[in-house]
Amino acid sequence: MSVASEPSLGRKVAAAAGVMVAGRLAIRLISIFSTLILVRLLVPEDFGIIALASAIFAIADTLTATGYAILLVRRAEVDRDAYDTAWTMNLIRCLLLCLLVALTAPLQAWAFDEPRIAPVLLVISGTIALDGFMSIGLARLQRELRFDLLFRQQVAQRLLSFILTVALALILGNYWCLVLGNLAAKLITVPYSYHLAPHRPRFCLSHWREFFGFSKWMFCFNLCLAADGQSPNLTLGAAVGVSAVGSYNAAYQISATPVTEVAVPIRQPLYAGYARVQDDAALLRNHFLDSLGLLAAVIIPLSVGISLVAPEVERIALGAKWEGTAPLIVLCALYSLADSFAHFTFNVFTLKDRFRMLVVTYIGLVFFRLPIILLGVWLGGTVGLLMGMLVSASVNMVVWNWQAAQLLGHRLSDTVKRVWRSFTAAALMAVVVLAARQWVPPDQAGLVDDTWRLALLAGIGAAVHLIAQAVLWWLAGRPAGPEERMTGMLRSAWMGMRLRLANSVHR
Repeated sequence: MSVASEPSLGRKVAAAAGVMVAGRLAIRLISIFSTLILVRLLVPEDFGIIALASAIFAIADTLTATGYAILLVRRAEVDRDAYDTAWTMNLIRCLLLCLLVALTAPLQAWAFDEPRIAPVLLVISGTIALDGFMSIGLARLQRELRFDLLFRQQVAQRLLSFILTVALALILGNYWCLVLGNLAAKLITVPYSYHLAPHRPRFCLSHWREFFGFSKWMFCFNLCLAADGQSPNLTLGAAVGVSAVGSYNAAYQISATPVTEVAVPIRQPLYAGYARVQDDAALLRNHFLDSLGLLAAVIIPLSVGISLVAPEVERIALGAKWEGTAPLIVLCALYSLADSFAHFTFNVFTLKDRFRMLVVTYIGLVFFRLPIILLGVWLGGTVGLLMGMLVSASVNMVVWNWQAAQLLGHRLSDTVKRVWRSFTAAALMAVVVLAARQWVPPDQAGLVDDTWRLALLAGIGAAVHLIAQAVLWWLAGRPAGPEERMTGMLRSAWMGMRLRLANSVHR
C-alpha cells in the first residue's frame, strides 16, 4: 500500500495536530495566568518598552530565520551530515545575530528616543545566542510526527519562563522581569532539548549549498514576514507612543488566542502530512480542504466570540489600568482570524516548490497593507491602524486561498463551500449576542458582575453557533465536512461511554 493511500495517515496527522493544539492550549493557559498577574504588577509602558525592543530583534530574527526544519521534513532521506549542517548554519546565524543586536543596541535606543531599550537588547542578544545551541534533533521529531515530545519541550520552556518571570516581577516590579525570565528559562530548556531529542552535534557544512539555496528564498519570505508582523509595533511606537504599543500587544495576546493556539500549532503536523501525500494530487487537495474546513469550524466561533465579549474580557483580564483596550481586542480578534486563513495556505506553496510564487505574492500584499495602516494610524490612531489591518487581512485571505486553489487544482468556490457555514453561524451568533446585551443588566464595576455577564453571553453565543451550524449543515444535505467529523467523534464517544457504563453495571 502506498504512503498516499495509507489509511492511518489522516489519523496520525490528526493525532499529531491534536497534541500540538493541546500543547499550545496548555501554553496559552500558562500565558493567560501569567498575563493576569503581570498586568497588575506592571504598567502599559513596561510592555511597550519590551515590545519595541523585541520588534527590532524580531525583524532581524525573522529575516535570518533559516527554515531548515521545513527542508529536513520535506527531504525523502536525511543523513547525519544534513542534520549537522543545519545545526552548524543555524548556530552561525544565531551568533552573528547576537553580535548584530548587541552592537546596534545604542543606535536603536537613540532612534526610538528611549534609552531603556539598549540594556534590554543586550540581554535579548544573549537569549539569541542560546537559541543557536538548541538540539537539531527536534527537526527529526517533526519528520517522525513525534509532536508529543515537541509538546513537552514547548510547555517546559513556557512554564519555566512563567515561574521565573512572575518571581522576578514580584522582586523587581518592572519590565526587567520579562527579559530576564526568558533568558533564565532558555538556559534550562536548551540542555533539555537534547534530553528529548538526543543528537551529538558536530560542525559540518557539507550540505551548505543546498541549505543556502533554500535560504535565499526564505530570506525574501522572511523579509515580508518581518514587515508584515512588526509594522504595527513600529508604526505605533513612532506615531503614537510606547503606551500604545503596550496596549496593542496586550490586546493582541488575548484576542488572537484561537489563532496562535489552534491555527498556528497545527501547521507543522499538517505540513508533515502533506509531505506524505504530495505525489497524489487528489488526496492532497482533499486533505487541504478538509483541514481548512475543520480549522474554520473551530477558530471562527472562538475569534468572533472573543470580540463579542471584549468589554468583559478587558475588565476581567486586564484591569482598570488598561481601560479603553476593548475596541482593540475586537479588531485584533477579527484581523488575526482573517490573517490565519491566509497563512494557512503557506504550506502548499512550500510543498509544491513554488516558493518564488509565494514570495512575489507576499511582497505585493505587504505593499498593499503598509500604506493602508499608515493612513489608518494617521486618521484614527491605534483603532485606525487596526481597521487598516482588518481591511488588508480580508483581501489577503481571498488572494492567498485563490492562489492555493490554482496550485491544488480546485476552485475558490470549493474553499467557500468548506467554510461558509461556519462564517454564517458566527454572523447569526453575533446578531443574537449583540441583541442579548440589550436586556442583560447594564455594566457594573465588579469582578462578580463581569464574570456572570461574560459567562451568560458566552453561553448564549456558543449555543446559537452550534445550533445554527448544525441546522445549516442539515439544510445543505449533510455534506462531508467538519460537522460530519465532529458528529462521528461525538457518536463514538457516546457509544464508548455507554459501553463502559454497561460493563460497570454487569460487574
